[in-house]
Amino acid sequence: MRIALLFRSYGPYHLARLKALRKDHALLAVEWSPVDADYGWEESEKKREAGVIALSAKELAAKIAGFSPDAVAIPGYSEPFALAALRRCNKLGIPAVLMSDTHAGSIRGHAGRETLKRQLVGLYHSALVAGKPHAEYLASLGFRAEKILTGYDVVDNRHFSARAAGSTPNNERLPQPYFFCCARFVTKKNMQFLVEAFAEYRRAQKHDAWDLVIAGDGPLRDAVALCASEFSVGPNVHILGHRSYADLPELYASAGAFILPSIVDEWGLVVNEAMAAGLPVLVSNGAGCHRDLVEIGVNGFVFDPAKANELAGLMGDIATSPRRNEMGEASRRIIADWDVDRFAKGLTAAVDLAKSSRSRRRFHIGGAVAAVLSLGR
Repeated sequence: MRIALLFRSYGPYHLARLKALRKDHALLAVEWSPVDADYGWEESEKKREAGVIALSAKELAAKIAGFSPDAVAIPGYSEPFALAALRRCNKLGIPAVLMSDTHAGSIRGHAGRETLKRQLVGLYHSALVAGKPHAEYLASLGFRAEKILTGYDVVDNRHFSARAAGSTPNNERLPQPYFFCCARFVTKKNMQFLVEAFAEYRRAQKHDAWDLVIAGDGPLRDAVALCASEFSVGPNVHILGHRSYADLPELYASAGAFILPSIVDEWGLVVNEAMAAGLPVLVSNGAGCHRDLVEIGVNGFVFDPAKANELAGLMGDIATSPRRNEMGEASRRIIADWDVDRFAKGLTAAVDLAKSSRSRRRFHIGGAVAAVLSLGR
């Protein structure tokens, strides 16, 4: 098949999905921006080698028409570039596949916005979403359940498992094992809460307590460091700053367990990474991945991101559990079904569904909504 695969900006995750999909299909890989300010990916050489091209909305229409795809895969329905792509698919009569990791817990809107969403999703012919809560949310907007597949949010498991088994201690000279968190220092990631819970864990554990290692950067970094000092755990909280995609496997491999404390997260790909590295995971119930990836008591636990004492207790349980290695192996087993091949198979099936319901052009109020929202983009 011929598939146009669109992302706001291609990073390591997107390139891995592109590579898997390209094994069986002809791909037009398009991004709107060579740089993603949120993540700081430096992938320009790899993107050039993969044939990724950056196009404006006006350039996109001609490129898609020339490529003549069976379908166009579009990430979401809220950002201007996605709306512009959707509008052009509607004009050209090309099936559009929605790729989404929005779930009910991650929406930040009101009733009027939900009404608009219902109109917009009617322009898509099928969907590939992250997991169960995402499929349920899309269905609640009126999207036909039989047109929704899962497997959008995956990583290249091999990248994170390759160095896990025989990894050597990293150059940071960190005390091992440690609790590991990889996240941006922004409000929704809940990093100060994590430090508070860690301090409570240290007070309860007293002897042989682990340290906490955090990889990431962002506007709240200084506030998190100050929080660690105020809770008297400054020497035991290691804030490493941004670490590259290539550096992460070693940090996972040296850890004892992984924690994602987000208040809300569309999915939480770092959980995929940690599981591929063979770690037990402690995941907030605000993270979209927790229902699909965490089997409670098997490979980890789920906690309330407002209850520091709950997370502190789970940290103590994980650190002292004789089943910790067994739980890590369970993580590997579970995440094996969530590799880039799942994305490729899911999107292939979504394109097949989209083709089967293809029409010359969809005349729908959603088309007018998309046109207005993307006007001038």
